[in-house]
Amino acid sequence: MGIVLIVYAIIILIGGVAGFRLAGSRASLIMGSITGLMLAVSGTLVLFGNKGGAYYGLGVNMALILVFGSRYLRTMKMVPAGLMLGASVIVAAILYAQLFT
Repeated sequence: MGIVLIVYAIIILIGGVAGFRLAGSRASLIMGSITGLMLAVSGTLVLFGNKGGAYYGLGVNMALILVFGSRYLRTMKMVPAGLMLGASVIVAAILYAQLFT
C-alpha cells in the first residue's frame, strides 16, 4: 500500500510538472508538488507501519478524484484529466480494498 501511494505521488508530481511545461500552468506545478508531497508522506508513513498514513493518502486521493472528475466533466478530454481520474480511481480502489476488507 505504501509503494502504491509513493508511485501515485510520483505520477501526480510528473503531471504537475508536465502541466507547467506544456501549458505554463503554475497552478498545476504548485498543486502537483503539494499533493505529490502529501501522498509521498502518506506512503512513507504506511511503509513505517503507520496505518493512519493510508487513511491520509485516501483522503488526498479522494480530493484529487473530485478535482480530476470535475475537470474531465468540464473539458471531456482524456489527456490529462481523464487519465489522472482513471489513475486516481484505481489507487482509491486499492486503498479501499486494503483498508476496509
